[in-house]
Amino acid sequence: MAIVVYSDDFARATIIGLQQRIDQATASLNKLAAKPGDDLEQLSVKVETILKRCRVKELFVVTTATETITETRYIGRGRPTAKSPTQQITRLEIQLHIQPQSTAIEQALKLAGWRLYVTNASTERLTLPQAVIYYRDEWLLERSFHRVKRGHLPALPIYFQNQDRITGLMFLLTIALRVFTLIEFVVRQALQTNQQSLAGLYNGNPKRATARPSTEQLLHAFCHLTLYFLPNSSFFITPLNELQREILRLMKMPECLYQLHLCLHKP
Repeated sequence: MAIVVYSDDFARATIIGLQQRIDQATASLNKLAAKPGDDLEQLSVKVETILKRCRVKELFVVTTATETITETRYIGRGRPTAKSPTQQITRLEIQLHIQPQSTAIEQALKLAGWRLYVTNASTERLTLPQAVIYYRDEWLLERSFHRVKRGHLPALPIYFQNQDRITGLMFLLTIALRVFTLIEFVVRQALQTNQQSLAGLYNGNPKRATARPSTEQLLHAFCHLTLYFLPNSSFFITPLNELQREILRLMKMPECLYQLHLCLHKP
């Protein structure tokens, strides 16, 4: 079953983003056209980089025109005379022509806001609103890839030379990734079951709440805890605030994990 959905908010956001990318590409291409240089291959690489970075490759046609110009120049210093020797200098002049594709741009604007969903479930089993909700709430495997590539569990660069050490590192990162995924799943499920949201996870906006917090946000809420070792061999840990207690309750973990005096004296 194919489902076609249109969203006004998504359309507005898409159109704004598209126009920004077009303006950015136009400005970069015009700047490049002002000083194209004399290396045609290098110029083509720069044009391709701009179109790819702005994601507007199908919306522009960029062509180059070359002209060989021969100039006569005097040889030697000083003011030239009629008998001064000359030489012929040949240089390549490159012009960059930028042409936005109005038809392609109009087509992109018309398609803004439309989404296509495909499912093998029948309409009796899965209604249109349910399909959209399930799609938006689906688990994205790419988020795990991002955590290992550029997130809080980076696997690169690897400086180990020994293959066993590399295998061990990836094994530990895989375990940590499973813990990250489990924390996120448990907390979101608890929030959904209780029909509540969690506030205080966004820096600079403590009142902003979310029902789908990430593990990174949850762990960052505990970053200001400090463990003090006093001169008399005793210790003290910063008390938990209400947000931290709420996160532990959602994770189904006891607060005594941060009460070290109970843990150390437990028989």
